Amino acid sequence: MSIVIFPPLLHYYYGVQYEKGMVASEAKVNARLLTQMIGRNPTMWQFETLRIDGLLQTNSPMQQIVVYNAAMEIVTQTGADQVPSPRVSFAQALYDGGNEAGTLVVTHSASGVAQSSVMLSLATLIVGFWAFYFLRTFPLKLLKRASDQASYLASHDPLTNLPNRSLFNEWLSHSLADVDRQNTSLAVLCLDLDHFKEVNDILGHAAGDDLLRQATERMSATLRSNDMLARLGGDEFAIIQKHIDQPRGSSALAERLISSLSEPFNLDGNEVLIGVSIGISLHDAGEKTDGETMMRHADMALYRAKSDGRGTFSYFENNMNDALVARKKIEASLRSAISDNQLILHYQPQIDLATNSIKGVEALLRWNHPEEGLISPDAFIPLAEECGLIIPIGDWVIQEACRQAKDWPDLTFAVNVSPIQFRQGNIVRTVSNALAQEGVDPSRLEIEITEGVLLAHTDETIEILKELQAMGVRIAMDDFGTGYSSLSYLRRFPFDKIKIDQSFTKDLGTCADADSIIAAVIRLGASMGMTSNAEGVETLEQAELLRLQGCKEVQGFHFSKALSSASISELLADWHWNSYADENQPEITEQTPKTGEASE
Repeated sequence: MSIVIFPPLLHYYYGVQYEKGMVASEAKVNARLLTQMIGRNPTMWQFETLRIDGLLQTNSPMQQIVVYNAAMEIVTQTGADQVPSPRVSFAQALYDGGNEAGTLVVTHSASGVAQSSVMLSLATLIVGFWAFYFLRTFPLKLLKRASDQASYLASHDPLTNLPNRSLFNEWLSHSLADVDRQNTSLAVLCLDLDHFKEVNDILGHAAGDDLLRQATERMSATLRSNDMLARLGGDEFAIIQKHIDQPRGSSALAERLISSLSEPFNLDGNEVLIGVSIGISLHDAGEKTDGETMMRHADMALYRAKSDGRGTFSYFENNMNDALVARKKIEASLRSAISDNQLILHYQPQIDLATNSIKGVEALLRWNHPEEGLISPDAFIPLAEECGLIIPIGDWVIQEACRQAKDWPDLTFAVNVSPIQFRQGNIVRTVSNALAQEGVDPSRLEIEITEGVLLAHTDETIEILKELQAMGVRIAMDDFGTGYSSLSYLRRFPFDKIKIDQSFTKDLGTCADADSIIAAVIRLGASMGMTSNAEGVETLEQAELLRLQGCKEVQGFHFSKALSSASISELLADWHWNSYADENQPEITEQTPKTGEASE
């Protein structure tokens, strides 16, 4: 309002003040002239009206000059008979020898100032209106735009521009109500891109982002107009499919998605193959199923699809819920396994083929569950990696192995390290502290890693391996020959040992390809100064063939299964081998694996 009111008021006020100043100045000048005339004719000046009019000389319709005598009678009047309002007047006394002889009154019209003030008022009113409109609406538009943007960002994924989990859950609730009203069915598909993490780790996050955008385009192209696609986070997506017969519609969509996403992706010149696993839950009209339950069911089905080998889809079945409950129960028990001393280590002897003696042992983790008994690591290590328990479990394994290794000071001992523990834990500090606290010579410890450790952040990983090796710790490449880039890693890091995977050993002597591969690996290791170890040796013939091919070290059920620390001490005391063909081997070497126990 101030922009409308104050400018005209100020203009009028200062305009009137200016007019008053002009009138006062004019009155004083004219009064001085009349005073001189009165001085020359003090008694008759009142009758010289023509002369007075000549001195005053004004014909302006906006001005009036009146001369009064001492009795305030009008002597003469020039100018306008009526001056337009508003008016400004100024009276100036006329003197005769120091005595007041009359008064001169000059009156000017200030209508021009008033008119200009009115015009200014109109102008400022217009300006004020637009200013008010602009200041009122523009910020609101900005605020609305910012609010809309914030709302969009809160409900959409900025990378793919797909709805996020929050909006998807809202859609799902509305869709369930919609299909119930229309007496139709609905499907929820949960998707997980296979091998996305490897792409992220090997090619970088920029390539991973590009892959997500391309995958989104392909998925969108397979959908109908009323299907709803959302990104839940990471490489997880979800789709709502309604108004189509189920399960026919969802199975057809799943097949289209699998086919589309199995085609190669071009990521900055790199051809990448991934795939997708899909879990599906169905809802029929009238069922008492909410959105949260449908998502949980689809997640269970997705877990089954990934367990079945990926690149496939699976429907939710009621027994999956029982399996999930059992899995959660195992997870809860696993969290207390360390504090309750339920984890134990068994050790499988490693045999020096040149001397027929036990050279070292490999530490193998077991879970002595109070209800289930001994549980193999294959049954709980993947779960520990998923729920973040692998790091404290791995640290415990290293500490416990160093502690128990003091019972057989002449043996080396190997410990397997999870890729997750290697990337997210502090493996150098863990190993250093364990060796120092238990007083174990670092050269006795052997850290076994798989190719998975080297897949992510290869340069940083190699630096960590060098730090461990500088401490005196030996490094072994486990499961050699089963990965994609084992040979390239041998060039980049000087491993102390390579372990031939048991998948090759089991075919030794019966498959020419296996014999050739093993012989090549042994020669390769020898040429690079690395000890070769063959896992899964179960017969005397396999051991003899490996010795003839130059293998330095073996382990497997032919020699011994994995034993407790105390049993290792007993085995060392009873070990009297002269050759592998000796029929008087200790009784323990004749033991066969328990049902479900793999040869390690």
